[in-house]
This record gives sequence, structure tokens and C-alpha cells, in this order.
Amino acid sequence: MRRTNLYTVEGGLGLDVTGRRSPDLRLEVASGRRLLLRQRHRPVLFGRAHPANHGMHVYRTGDHISPLPPLRADDARRTGPSGGASWHGRWAHRFASWLYDAGTGPLHDGRWALGPRRLPPYCLRGDLVRDHPAAYLDWLGAGWNGVLPLRRLPDVDTARVKAYRRQARERVLPPILLWSVSAFDGYLLLDGHCRLVAALAEGVDPAVLALSLLADPEVVGDDQVAAHVALTDRVTAQAARSGADPLRAAEALARRFAEACAAQPEEGRTRAWPVRGGVPAWERQTAHATGQWAATVRA
Repeated sequence: MRRTNLYTVEGGLGLDVTGRRSPDLRLEVASGRRLLLRQRHRPVLFGRAHPANHGMHVYRTGDHISPLPPLRADDARRTGPSGGASWHGRWAHRFASWLYDAGTGPLHDGRWALGPRRLPPYCLRGDLVRDHPAAYLDWLGAGWNGVLPLRRLPDVDTARVKAYRRQARERVLPPILLWSVSAFDGYLLLDGHCRLVAALAEGVDPAVLALSLLADPEVVGDDQVAAHVALTDRVTAQAARSGADPLRAAEALARRFAEACAAQPEEGRTRAWPVRGGVPAWERQTAHATGQWAATVRA
């Protein structure tokens, strides 16, 4: 896995992954808007979208295994106070190594981004899914864009949450790890269930490192290319009309072009594989793992 720095507003790492055609944590789909999140051979989550795509019913089995090892308090304190590019960068490099080595994560061939993410306040509050194991993701209106834990969130009085609350007060709490999944229009919480509860209990927003698959640069839309060309032509014409110094005009063009590209690289659609055995296999696995849940969400 090759790492590069992402020169975006929030920074982060670009991860070029090769030699992994099929990840250990992967989405699978079957006809009829059926979805399955599988970790190795264990189903972790079942989903079925609303017939009119108004949302998605989900059911988590509780068998998710974090791709990260337990984070030690002394390591968190040695890393220093939370916040800042260097602090996020140190954790991003650690998370990247663990994700690649774990054998339980979603990395597959392609280019990924792993970096800090500033979420709107509602993502970790009103749109944080607290129902478990079954829940409904509401896509009506402006979409969902929330966070779906893959395990039940712990109570605030558990020992691990209390330990993390102390780290939150000391401002050394490590970030949580989210996976941006286009099929859900939001994020899956891969690691940090206790850290999330601890931060919210202390009235602070947890630091976030988000993992996302990047769009293939070979298929960037023609409209984006045209917009960049139009920007170049416009700035060049303005410089010619004003008689500006060529060097200063070139610097202005570079700044404008950088601003236009600030949102790059763009996230791609999360890849999914077919459910082996199709709909009958999905139905059998769902009935075995969820009981009557599948019957309640039939179209």
C-alpha cells in the first residue's frame, strides 16, 4: 500500500491499495434492493431499501470485529493533545497500517482517502442511530448523512467509557473511525463506539477520521474538465484585458485553479459484490440471523 498526502482543505492520506481484489469487510447486493455487509464469512448487517427509495431498513447482527486493535491510554497521551494537522496525521498513519494489516477491514484495490472529517452537528446527534439491532435510515428530504454503529453503543457508566471520558477531559481522546458508504448515504462506525459515547457524554464532538473510496480519475466527468478549462480561459482573458504582469497573472491563475480543485479528489461510489446464491441465499441468511425482521420489511 502506497501512501501520499492529500492536498485538500482537511488534509489526510491517499492510500493506493493493490493486490486485494476482495476485501474482508465488503458489501454484497441481491435483487429487490437487498444488501448484506459481510466480514469474512460472518454477516454483520442486512439491509433492504424502501420500494420508492425513501430510506433503508437495516439489521445488525452484533458480530462486527473492529479492524483496529485496542487503543492504549498511554499511547493516546504520548500522541498529545487532540486537534491540529499533525495530530490527525499521526493517527491517520496508525489507522492506515492497522486497516491494511488487520484482515477485517474494507480495503480493496483502488485509491482511498483517510483523513479528518468535519461533520455537521446533526450527524453525531439527531442522525446518530441509537436503535439496535434494527433501525431505519430516512432518506426523505435532504437525505440521511448520519452515523450507523455496527455494534450496540455502550452505556455511559461502563468501565471503558469512563476511561475514555477521562481522556476526553484531558483532550487526548483518539479519533473515531468512520467508513463513508454511498449505499447508506452516510457513515458506518468501524471503530470507536466507546470513544463516541464518551465524547458525547462530556459534551464534545469526537475527532473523526473518515475512510472513503475515491473516484477513478480516469472517469472524471466532462463537466468538471470543461469547468477547469473555462476558468483558465476566463482568468487569462482578464489578465490580457487589464495588462497585468504575466507572472502575477500566472500566480492568480494557480490560486484560482487550486481553489477550484479544493474539493478534489472526489469520493466514488462504494463497491459491492453479488450475494453468492442470490435472493434465496439472502433470505435464508436473514431468517437465520434476524428471525422475523426480514418479514417485516418485505416490499
